[in-house]
Amino acid sequence: MFGHFKKRTNSHQEGLREDFDKLMSSLNRGNPTVRMVVGHSINIVNTAFVARFGRLDTFRNLPKDEKLKYIASLTKAEELASKDHPEASVAFVLFKMWIAALTESDDELFSHFSKGIAVLSREGDLGA
Repeated sequence: MFGHFKKRTNSHQEGLREDFDKLMSSLNRGNPTVRMVVGHSINIVNTAFVARFGRLDTFRNLPKDEKLKYIASLTKAEELASKDHPEASVAFVLFKMWIAALTESDDELFSHFSKGIAVLSREGDLGA
């Protein structure tokens, strides 16, 4: 539905930002219902993250190998969702990018991703 992202030869962070911005642009041009479902899925993934780690600082303080294991688990969930729930798969991609920025301690990139994800999260808030 949204395609796969190419590996980049430039810096990892620049490639992540470019991929994130392209995906967000595609979502922003697309169907509002799709954005709502992606946002709702982000909220579910975030709820699971909070249940597992509690706070961002808890995750930040994990050893890098534990962070990478968590990212791998998001990749597995993304792959499982891609066939029957493509919007959920997109949510996993976006959330994984956000976690990658957190893992790399890239505050500027993390802030950029947080802003985009927050918009989708609000759109997916079914209690609103």
